[in-house]
Amino acid sequence: MEKHSAIFILNPAAGHGRAGRVWDSLKAAALRLLPDSACVVTEGPGHAAVIAREAALAGASKIIAVGGDGTFSEALEGVMAAPEHARRAVTLGAVPAGSGCDLARHLGYPRDQDGLLDLLARSASRKIDVGRISCAGLDGAPKVRHFINIAAFGLAGDVAHRIKASGKPLGGTLSYGVSSALVLLAARAKAVRLLADGEDLSGRYHLGVLANTSSMGGGMLVAPGAVDDDGLMELVLVADMSRFALMRNFPKLYRGTHLGSPGITLKRVRRLEADSEETVYLNIDGEADGRFPAVFETLPGAVRVMAPGRKNG
Repeated sequence: MEKHSAIFILNPAAGHGRAGRVWDSLKAAALRLLPDSACVVTEGPGHAAVIAREAALAGASKIIAVGGDGTFSEALEGVMAAPEHARRAVTLGAVPAGSGCDLARHLGYPRDQDGLLDLLARSASRKIDVGRISCAGLDGAPKVRHFINIAAFGLAGDVAHRIKASGKPLGGTLSYGVSSALVLLAARAKAVRLLADGEDLSGRYHLGVLANTSSMGGGMLVAPGAVDDDGLMELVLVADMSRFALMRNFPKLYRGTHLGSPGITLKRVRRLEADSEETVYLNIDGEADGRFPAVFETLPGAVRVMAPGRKNG
């Protein structure tokens, strides 16, 4: 890849084509703000990771995903695959234009064009944690994945697989909501073995979420108090309960008021080992990818991201 100081990675399919329209509206100003920059368009799933890795290896200092959380997650994967010296030199950012955009929401990114351009111009950044997962792939082969928002299992894994099959015809937030409600109607808790920093938390659970940031699924505030640079993940567990209780608690996710309800617990962890005799699918930053057994680890301050406010580290 030709060297540029900044690379925009455009996923034209994100947000049912919204990413392309958003980029068309601001590309002239964005490329003018960052004169030594270029835009590379993805050609299919996984391509953003390839572009990001090549850009990091070529010496780019900024890699900006134009799309949703999936596009950013792929860019993250590419940067994490680069040698450490290249990864440490890169600042990741996003132009939120997908169906979910939970990371941009958590970081406080502006959604208007003038605000986004101001963010690009100011170049404020800070280090945040990254999650690493060693798990079985859907084909059973071992694999390693990273996440910036959440990694989840149980109901969230089932929802991700449903979304993967059906797409997001109603947009991110509504599609996730409808798919979640449909999965809840057939919900059955699964017996899982969990070891959280050496503590045995094994039991029957409907849902487990390891959260680095506050929201998932286009605005579900699963971990409203999440701190993304403390070296810890927030482990939210929803224990076995009736479907009626699940449906009653479900709307609380969007308000962030579910924590403390009977059967819903939170624990801050650095490492989680998880396994089950049953098939348990994973949801990694909103994508259906992987299954148990899995080991989740926190990588403190592993990447730098564009963020409003002061610069750290």
